[in-house]
Amino acid sequence: MDWVKHLNEVINYIEKNLTDEISYDLISKIAGCSVYNFQRMFSYIADKPLSEYIRYRRLTMAAFDLLNSSDRIIDIALKYGYESQDAFSRAFKNFHGVLPSSVRTGIVQLKSCPKLSFQISIRGENQMNYQVEQWPAFKVMGILNSISTSTAFEDVPSIWENAWKDGTMKRFIENFPDYRPAGFLGIAVGGKWGNSEEMDYIIAVTSHVDVPECKHAPVLEGMTEFSYPSATWVVINADGELPKAVQDIYREFYSEWLPNSGYKLANLPVIECYLQENRQELWIAVEVD
Repeated sequence: MDWVKHLNEVINYIEKNLTDEISYDLISKIAGCSVYNFQRMFSYIADKPLSEYIRYRRLTMAAFDLLNSSDRIIDIALKYGYESQDAFSRAFKNFHGVLPSSVRTGIVQLKSCPKLSFQISIRGENQMNYQVEQWPAFKVMGILNSISTSTAFEDVPSIWENAWKDGTMKRFIENFPDYRPAGFLGIAVGGKWGNSEEMDYIIAVTSHVDVPECKHAPVLEGMTEFSYPSATWVVINADGELPKAVQDIYREFYSEWLPNSGYKLANLPVIECYLQENRQELWIAVEVD
Protein backbone atom coordinates (compact mmCIF):
# COMPACT_ATOMS: atom_id res chain seq x y z
CA MET A 1 0.00 0.00 0.00
CA ASP A 2 1.41 3.39 -1.01
CA TRP A 3 0.98 5.19 2.31
CA VAL A 4 2.58 8.39 1.07
CA LYS A 5 0.14 8.57 -1.84
CA HIS A 6 -2.86 7.93 0.41
CA LEU A 7 -1.70 10.45 3.01
CA ASN A 8 -1.32 13.15 0.38
CA GLU A 9 -4.72 12.28 -1.10
CA VAL A 10 -6.25 12.82 2.34
CA ILE A 11 -4.49 16.18 2.62
CA ASN A 12 -5.76 17.18 -0.82
CA TYR A 13 -9.31 16.17 0.14
CA ILE A 14 -9.09 18.27 3.31
CA GLU A 15 -7.71 21.23 1.38
CA LYS A 16 -10.57 21.15 -1.12
CA ASN A 17 -13.15 21.03 1.66
CA LEU A 18 -11.90 23.55 4.21
CA THR A 19 -15.07 25.58 3.61
CA ASP A 20 -17.34 22.51 3.59
CA GLU A 21 -18.03 19.58 5.87
CA ILE A 22 -15.10 17.18 6.09
CA SER A 23 -16.19 13.56 6.34
CA TYR A 24 -14.02 11.40 8.56
CA ASP A 25 -15.63 8.32 7.01
CA LEU A 26 -14.48 9.47 3.57
CA ILE A 27 -11.01 10.16 4.97
CA SER A 28 -11.01 6.57 6.21
CA LYS A 29 -11.86 5.29 2.72
CA ILE A 30 -9.17 7.42 1.07
CA ALA A 31 -6.59 6.29 3.62
CA GLY A 32 -7.60 2.64 3.38
CA CYS A 33 -7.84 2.09 7.13
CA SER A 34 -10.16 2.88 10.04
CA VAL A 35 -10.65 6.44 11.23
CA TYR A 36 -9.18 5.44 14.59
CA ASN A 37 -6.00 4.02 13.08
CA PHE A 38 -5.56 6.84 10.57
CA GLN A 39 -5.83 9.53 13.20
CA ARG A 40 -3.36 7.71 15.45
CA MET A 41 -0.92 7.46 12.55
CA PHE A 42 -1.47 11.09 11.50
CA SER A 43 -0.89 12.44 15.00
CA TYR A 44 2.53 10.81 15.23
CA ILE A 45 3.67 11.73 11.72
CA ALA A 46 2.39 15.32 11.79
CA ASP A 47 2.98 15.95 15.52
CA LYS A 48 -0.60 17.17 15.91
CA PRO A 49 -4.07 15.58 15.88
CA LEU A 50 -5.91 15.56 12.57
CA SER A 51 -8.74 17.67 14.00
CA GLU A 52 -6.22 20.29 15.12
CA TYR A 53 -4.56 20.37 11.69
CA ILE A 54 -7.93 20.94 10.02
CA ARG A 55 -8.82 23.71 12.50
CA TYR A 56 -5.46 25.43 12.04
CA ARG A 57 -5.70 25.25 8.24
CA ARG A 58 -9.15 26.86 8.35
CA LEU A 59 -7.95 29.64 10.66
CA THR A 60 -4.93 30.20 8.41
CA MET A 61 -7.17 30.63 5.35
CA ALA A 62 -9.61 32.78 7.34
CA ALA A 63 -6.76 35.19 8.09
CA PHE A 64 -6.01 35.47 4.36
CA ASP A 65 -9.69 36.23 3.72
CA LEU A 66 -9.62 39.00 6.32
CA LEU A 67 -6.52 40.49 4.71
CA ASN A 68 -7.54 40.13 1.08
CA SER A 69 -11.31 40.59 0.99
CA SER A 70 -13.98 42.92 2.29
CA ASP A 71 -16.25 40.08 3.45
CA ARG A 72 -17.92 40.58 6.81
CA ILE A 73 -16.32 38.75 9.73
CA ILE A 74 -19.54 36.83 10.38
CA ASP A 75 -19.57 35.63 6.76
CA ILE A 76 -15.96 34.43 7.04
CA ALA A 77 -16.82 32.71 10.31
CA LEU A 78 -19.72 30.86 8.71
CA LYS A 79 -17.59 30.03 5.66
CA TYR A 80 -15.12 28.09 7.82
CA GLY A 81 -17.72 26.23 9.87
CA TYR A 82 -18.20 28.46 12.93
CA GLU A 83 -21.77 28.93 14.13
CA SER A 84 -21.24 32.43 15.46
CA GLN A 85 -18.84 35.35 15.21
CA ASP A 86 -18.03 34.98 18.91
CA ALA A 87 -16.98 31.34 18.50
CA PHE A 88 -14.86 32.26 15.48
CA SER A 89 -13.25 35.20 17.31
CA ARG A 90 -12.29 33.00 20.28
CA ALA A 91 -10.76 30.33 18.03
CA PHE A 92 -9.00 32.95 15.91
CA LYS A 93 -7.47 34.62 18.97
CA ASN A 94 -6.39 31.29 20.45
CA PHE A 95 -4.48 30.50 17.25
CA HIS A 96 -3.29 33.87 16.00
CA GLY A 97 -3.09 35.74 19.31
CA VAL A 98 -5.25 38.63 18.03
CA LEU A 99 -8.94 39.18 17.34
CA PRO A 100 -10.07 39.00 13.70
CA SER A 101 -11.33 42.60 13.89
CA SER A 102 -7.79 43.83 14.62
CA VAL A 103 -6.51 42.36 11.34
CA ARG A 104 -8.29 45.13 9.46
CA THR A 105 -7.55 47.96 11.86
CA GLY A 106 -3.78 47.76 12.14
CA ILE A 107 -0.61 45.84 11.44
CA VAL A 108 -0.65 42.56 13.35
CA GLN A 109 1.45 39.41 13.41
CA LEU A 110 -0.41 36.29 12.30
CA LYS A 111 0.39 32.60 12.37
CA SER A 112 0.27 30.19 9.47
CA CYS A 113 -0.30 26.44 9.34
CA PRO A 114 0.94 25.40 5.87
CA LYS A 115 -0.57 22.59 3.87
CA LEU A 116 1.24 19.37 4.67
CA SER A 117 3.00 17.24 2.08
CA PHE A 118 4.29 13.79 2.97
CA GLN A 119 7.37 12.01 1.69
CA ILE A 120 8.99 8.74 2.71
CA SER A 121 11.83 9.31 5.14
CA ILE A 122 14.45 6.59 5.45
CA ARG A 123 16.94 7.99 7.92
CA GLY A 124 18.23 4.80 9.47
CA GLU A 125 19.08 6.64 12.68
CA ASN A 126 17.65 4.00 14.98
CA GLN A 127 17.16 0.26 14.76
CA MET A 128 13.58 -0.84 15.46
CA ASN A 129 13.43 -4.35 16.89
CA TYR A 130 10.22 -6.08 15.88
CA GLN A 131 8.67 -9.35 14.80
CA VAL A 132 5.57 -10.05 12.74
CA GLU A 133 3.41 -12.78 14.28
CA GLN A 134 0.18 -14.50 13.38
CA TRP A 135 -1.37 -14.61 16.83
CA PRO A 136 -4.48 -16.62 17.75
CA ALA A 137 -7.62 -15.07 19.20
CA PHE A 138 -7.21 -14.00 22.80
CA LYS A 139 -9.08 -12.42 25.69
CA VAL A 140 -8.07 -9.84 28.24
CA MET A 141 -9.69 -9.00 31.54
CA GLY A 142 -9.59 -5.60 33.12
CA ILE A 143 -11.31 -2.34 33.89
CA LEU A 144 -12.73 0.02 31.29
CA ASN A 145 -12.47 3.74 31.98
CA SER A 146 -14.47 6.29 29.98
CA ILE A 147 -12.47 9.48 29.67
CA SER A 148 -12.59 12.78 27.83
CA THR A 149 -10.68 12.73 24.55
CA SER A 150 -9.45 16.28 25.10
CA THR A 151 -7.80 15.39 28.43
CA ALA A 152 -6.73 11.82 27.63
CA PHE A 153 -3.00 12.48 28.01
CA GLU A 154 -3.61 13.82 31.52
CA ASP A 155 -6.24 11.21 32.46
CA VAL A 156 -4.37 8.05 31.45
CA PRO A 157 -1.45 8.48 33.89
CA SER A 158 -4.01 9.13 36.64
CA ILE A 159 -5.83 5.91 35.75
CA TRP A 160 -2.62 3.92 36.21
CA GLU A 161 -1.80 5.73 39.44
CA ASN A 162 -5.25 5.04 40.86
CA ALA A 163 -5.04 1.38 39.80
CA TRP A 164 -1.93 0.99 41.95
CA LYS A 165 -3.55 2.78 44.86
CA ASP A 166 -6.90 0.96 44.84
CA GLY A 167 -5.41 -2.53 44.67
CA THR A 168 -6.24 -3.30 41.02
CA MET A 169 -2.62 -3.89 40.10
CA LYS A 170 -2.07 -6.07 43.17
CA ARG A 171 -5.01 -8.26 42.09
CA PHE A 172 -3.52 -8.54 38.61
CA ILE A 173 -0.14 -9.55 40.03
CA GLU A 174 -1.65 -12.18 42.31
CA ASN A 175 -3.99 -13.70 39.71
CA PHE A 176 -2.90 -13.20 36.12
CA PRO A 177 -1.34 -16.21 34.32
CA ASP A 178 1.32 -14.29 32.36
CA TYR A 179 0.04 -15.05 28.87
CA ARG A 180 0.99 -13.00 25.82
CA PRO A 181 0.41 -10.16 25.15
CA ALA A 182 2.35 -10.05 28.39
CA GLY A 183 2.49 -7.67 31.33
CA PHE A 184 0.02 -4.94 32.16
CA LEU A 185 -1.90 -3.85 29.08
CA GLY A 186 -3.06 -0.36 28.13
CA ILE A 187 -5.67 -0.37 25.36
CA ALA A 188 -7.23 2.81 23.94
CA VAL A 189 -10.56 2.27 22.19
CA GLY A 190 -12.56 4.79 20.16
CA GLY A 191 -12.30 8.52 20.62
CA LYS A 192 -11.48 9.09 16.94
CA TRP A 193 -8.33 10.87 18.10
CA GLY A 194 -9.91 14.21 18.83
CA ASN A 195 -13.10 13.94 16.77
CA SER A 196 -15.17 12.47 19.60
CA GLU A 197 -15.70 13.87 23.07
CA GLU A 198 -15.16 10.53 24.82
CA MET A 199 -13.02 7.44 24.49
CA ASP A 200 -12.42 4.27 26.50
CA TYR A 201 -9.15 3.23 28.06
CA ILE A 202 -8.73 -0.32 29.33
CA ILE A 203 -6.21 -1.49 31.89
CA ALA A 204 -6.00 -5.25 31.60
CA VAL A 205 -4.02 -8.48 31.53
CA THR A 206 -4.34 -11.37 29.07
CA SER A 207 -6.69 -14.01 30.47
CA HIS A 208 -6.80 -16.55 27.64
CA VAL A 209 -5.15 -17.41 24.31
CA ASP A 210 -7.08 -19.64 21.93
CA VAL A 211 -4.72 -22.61 21.85
CA PRO A 212 -5.49 -26.08 23.30
CA GLU A 213 -2.92 -25.97 26.08
CA CYS A 214 -4.07 -22.60 27.46
CA LYS A 215 -6.25 -22.57 30.57
CA HIS A 216 -8.84 -19.79 30.70
CA ALA A 217 -8.18 -17.60 33.75
CA PRO A 218 -11.35 -16.68 35.64
CA VAL A 219 -12.49 -13.09 35.34
CA LEU A 220 -11.96 -11.29 38.64
CA GLU A 221 -14.90 -9.68 40.41
CA GLY A 222 -15.55 -6.16 39.17
CA MET A 223 -13.61 -6.70 35.94
CA THR A 224 -14.78 -7.22 32.37
CA GLU A 225 -13.45 -9.55 29.67
CA PHE A 226 -12.71 -8.26 26.17
CA SER A 227 -12.07 -10.45 23.12
CA TYR A 228 -9.79 -9.91 20.11
CA PRO A 229 -9.72 -12.06 16.95
CA SER A 230 -6.83 -13.94 15.42
CA ALA A 231 -4.72 -11.44 13.53
CA THR A 232 -1.26 -10.55 12.29
CA TRP A 233 0.52 -8.36 14.80
CA VAL A 234 3.73 -6.38 14.59
CA VAL A 235 5.27 -6.78 18.04
CA ILE A 236 7.80 -4.01 18.64
CA ASN A 237 10.33 -3.65 21.41
CA ALA A 238 9.91 -0.22 23.03
CA ASP A 239 12.30 -0.48 25.97
CA GLY A 240 13.40 2.73 27.63
CA GLU A 241 12.19 5.53 29.83
CA LEU A 242 8.51 6.38 29.56
CA PRO A 243 6.80 8.07 27.85
CA LYS A 244 9.56 8.98 25.37
CA ALA A 245 10.51 5.38 24.48
CA VAL A 246 6.97 4.49 23.38
CA GLN A 247 6.35 7.81 21.62
CA ASP A 248 9.58 7.46 19.62
CA ILE A 249 8.60 3.95 18.47
CA TYR A 250 5.14 5.10 17.39
CA ARG A 251 6.68 7.89 15.32
CA GLU A 252 9.24 5.59 13.71
CA PHE A 253 6.66 2.90 12.98
CA TYR A 254 4.14 5.20 11.30
CA SER A 255 6.58 7.45 9.44
CA GLU A 256 9.19 4.91 8.30
CA TRP A 257 8.38 1.26 8.91
CA LEU A 258 4.73 1.10 7.79
CA PRO A 259 5.12 3.06 4.52
CA ASN A 260 7.86 0.67 3.43
CA SER A 261 6.44 -2.59 4.78
CA GLY A 262 3.76 -3.65 2.29
CA TYR A 263 1.25 -3.87 5.15
CA LYS A 264 -1.77 -1.77 6.03
CA LEU A 265 -3.27 -1.24 9.48
CA ALA A 266 -5.95 -3.65 10.66
CA ASN A 267 -9.04 -2.30 12.39
CA LEU A 268 -7.96 -3.28 15.91
CA PRO A 269 -6.75 -1.21 18.86
CA VAL A 270 -3.05 -0.86 19.51
CA ILE A 271 -1.99 -2.65 22.69
CA GLU A 272 0.73 -1.23 24.90
CA CYS A 273 2.37 -3.88 27.09
CA TYR A 274 4.15 -2.69 30.22
CA LEU A 275 6.56 -5.23 31.67
CA GLN A 276 9.24 -4.45 34.26
CA GLU A 277 12.27 -2.17 34.51
CA ASN A 278 11.34 0.12 31.60
CA ARG A 279 10.59 -2.77 29.25
CA GLN A 280 7.63 -2.27 26.93
CA GLU A 281 6.11 -3.83 23.80
CA LEU A 282 3.71 -2.39 21.27
CA TRP A 283 1.29 -4.74 19.50
CA ILE A 284 -0.03 -3.20 16.27
CA ALA A 285 -2.34 -5.30 14.09
CA VAL A 286 -1.69 -5.24 10.33
CA GLU A 287 -2.99 -6.84 7.14
CA VAL A 288 -1.21 -7.68 3.91
CA ASP A 289 -1.99 -5.03 1.33
